[in-house]
Amino acid sequence: MYIIIAGCGRAGSALAQAFSYERHDVVVIDKDQSSFRRLGGTFNGITLEGIAFDEELLVEAGIEQADAFVAVTNFDNTNLMAAEVASSIYEVPHVLSRLYSPEKELTYFKMGIDYVCGTTLVTDHIREKLFQREDVIVQQDRLDVGIQVVEFSISLMSRGIPAGNLNSGVNSRLITVVRSNMELDRTQDIMLETGDHVIVALRKEGWRVIMNFLGESALVSGACPVSMLPVETPDAAVTGQASEKAKVIIGGCSQVGAHLAYVLFMEGCDVTVIDANPSLFKRLPKQFNGNTLEGTVFDEETLTAAGIENADAFVAVTKFDNTNLMAVEVARHIYGVPHVMARLFNLDKEQTYQALSMPYVCGTRLLAQSLHERILKPLVAVKASCFFNKFDLVEFECPANWKNKSVGWARDLSGMSFAYITRRTTGHLPDDNFIIRDGDIITALATPKRLEKLEKSLDRVKRSENNSYRNKRRR
Repeated sequence: MYIIIAGCGRAGSALAQAFSYERHDVVVIDKDQSSFRRLGGTFNGITLEGIAFDEELLVEAGIEQADAFVAVTNFDNTNLMAAEVASSIYEVPHVLSRLYSPEKELTYFKMGIDYVCGTTLVTDHIREKLFQREDVIVQQDRLDVGIQVVEFSISLMSRGIPAGNLNSGVNSRLITVVRSNMELDRTQDIMLETGDHVIVALRKEGWRVIMNFLGESALVSGACPVSMLPVETPDAAVTGQASEKAKVIIGGCSQVGAHLAYVLFMEGCDVTVIDANPSLFKRLPKQFNGNTLEGTVFDEETLTAAGIENADAFVAVTKFDNTNLMAVEVARHIYGVPHVMARLFNLDKEQTYQALSMPYVCGTRLLAQSLHERILKPLVAVKASCFFNKFDLVEFECPANWKNKSVGWARDLSGMSFAYITRRTTGHLPDDNFIIRDGDIITALATPKRLEKLEKSLDRVKRSENNSYRNKRRR
């Protein structure tokens, strides 16, 4: 495809690198030439300095033959105008825009501009994970096939139990065990140790297996205002409902901070928003009736004034990664806040967050992935991230060279741990002898290196199939 990207910020550069890596023809436009440094040395596309909606520049960029146009500058009005020019004047087949302010969604909708709102995207991911316990997290919930992927940590009471005990017929299947930041091989035979992270795929009945490891109390989060799991125990329904209003402190009144504050307030939470710049509080909707406090988000006096000693959750969503990291470290280590989350901008700081076992959401990665999948269907789709984003839960269709092979064979070849396989409308929790069929959708756990290896392998298979098809037509 011939793709033009307007805006070379964090999301735009990540998107351009992904398309370039997949051998698409990519042109990147930005008014600031220094921003092209974000593309790195492996980018082999074209860069042009200028305004995203300037028609002369767009013609120079080749918009008349473009297959797709993506507007991802830092300004909603610029993105809207550029997308409108690409769609209405040059009739580019696929036009997509980034949106910052949720308040402008109606405008985009009325103008027929397809968009991804990064603010709501990040807010939804934070909200989804915030009130889950760190020691038991639902990473994916596939209601359509009745399977969940769950991550939990091993406590002292489960030390010495064989990991293979997590396998329970069609109800639960062990995916992998992580110990000291390393994924263990042949996990079925090992004895679990305190602090191990275990990732399992299970059906509703499989929660009883986890309860044997953690106890029933581990499935309930005291401050969670929503149902965490649709699970019934022998005694009662495990709902995760809070008995009282949850107190949440949000550090940073960014677009995400303001939107998250409003969402949580409307859900009945007691919300306090902190920001060093009080003028940003005007971003909060009129319906928001929570508290605001001027101050530095990691300052202990400010946090104490906000009531952090009684807080159920703390979220740091300023526009500065180091500030977010420091604020969350103070909240969880000094004040013992049970639920914390940080926002991350720069991809190159992920290793720091991961080394600190920091719960975080990377908005740059989420936005780039969402835009990428909207423009073209990738060979491998990332559905969730596990163990502080060190592993991705990915989904892909069975490649031609895997057909009629066993899961054990495919695991040894790819180095990935299989979670479940969707065949038509049914989800399967496969053992090593399960035979993979044509059309199966595979969900597996992959490190970044294994994911890159998988993408290259699937790309080779696809190109081989396309060459075979062309050769047959020539005959």
